[in-house]
Amino acid sequence: MKMWTLRIRTVLWGGIAVALAAVIAVFFRTQGAAMAFSPWADERTLVIDAGHGGFDGGAIGSGGTTEQHINLSVAKRTQALAGFFSIQTAMTRSDENALGYQPGRAIRENKVADIKMREKIVNETPNPVFISIHLNKFEQGKYWGAQVFYSKGNEEGMPLGETVQQCLIDGLNKENHRKAKQAADTIYLMKKLQCPAIIVECGFLSNPEEEQLLQQTEYHKRLAICIVSGYLQHLASTDA
Repeated sequence: MKMWTLRIRTVLWGGIAVALAAVIAVFFRTQGAAMAFSPWADERTLVIDAGHGGFDGGAIGSGGTTEQHINLSVAKRTQALAGFFSIQTAMTRSDENALGYQPGRAIRENKVADIKMREKIVNETPNPVFISIHLNKFEQGKYWGAQVFYSKGNEEGMPLGETVQQCLIDGLNKENHRKAKQAADTIYLMKKLQCPAIIVECGFLSNPEEEQLLQQTEYHKRLAICIVSGYLQHLASTDA
């Protein structure tokens, strides 16, 4: 009986999240979003990480699109939408700059400083859940589709990643057959963080069609809706 009730609640909250997110998307051009009731307020903090920044632009598309700017745009819209649901948030970076950058220092040293700063922000945040926004790139342009990678540092990472993945499929392209996967140990933050942590690869800059989509502000809003809807559905499923 308890399991059945939980499933009903999960479906209901998932539907509510998607419906409300779609309605408030029109407000994203403003500087802030109104605060709405959320049963998880003050319990967790969603740490939203816009990958790369500053000297480290990330992947570059065939048309010259730079990853870091898109990551930040999606991250800011994710934060705005999360705020509508009274979800506490923190941003690792809120502008175009890298973290901990020092002019004259070697690129590798600045990259290490940047990633360490991100780790520090998460570790100093009470009850964090980490979502990092990135873009993918491959040698061949035929590959496409948003995909989520989860950390094995916390058992909650896998179900969170799978839920967000499904929302990305439902909200962006139902022909996307990618599945959430465990992140490789070579990804520092996914290896070190002990909180629930995922990376959302929002698409492939190496795919011309997807690169065009990723240049559009409206698509950034849709990505944010999918990410927050997935987060809300995950919270509903874990709420005892």
